[in-house]
Amino acid sequence: MAGRWHPEHGPEGFLAATADQARLVLDAEEGWPTYDAGLDFQGLAMGAMSQTPAGEYLPDIPTSLNLIWGALTDEMDAPGRGSPEQDAAAVRHMKQAAAEWLTVVDSPVNRTTYLDHWMYEECGYRRSL
Repeated sequence: MAGRWHPEHGPEGFLAATADQARLVLDAEEGWPTYDAGLDFQGLAMGAMSQTPAGEYLPDIPTSLNLIWGALTDEMDAPGRGSPEQDAAAVRHMKQAAAEWLTVVDSPVNRTTYLDHWMYEECGYRRSL
């Protein structure tokens, strides 16, 4: 992902890398392999955030994807989680997020709608006032 920096989506090639990672989530076996692919998705977003030039705001897309995939993987590994039913629901949720990302990744307007929906409706983050 080395190359030009974009203030909205981070390093060059980031969006293509997220599409590749979404496919890995979808292709992963059920259970912990999906979780691992989800963690890798979050790591990809965190890596893009870490490449933000000093003094610049964090880009929206990697920051949102980091929060989304953090919440999705928490559905399997947070305290009080881990029953077979909860794990199966978490895997379905991750696969849904990945599938939907692939339908919007190439459209700035649809990406914004996706990020808003997944941040606040699916993952339950509170909107700031």
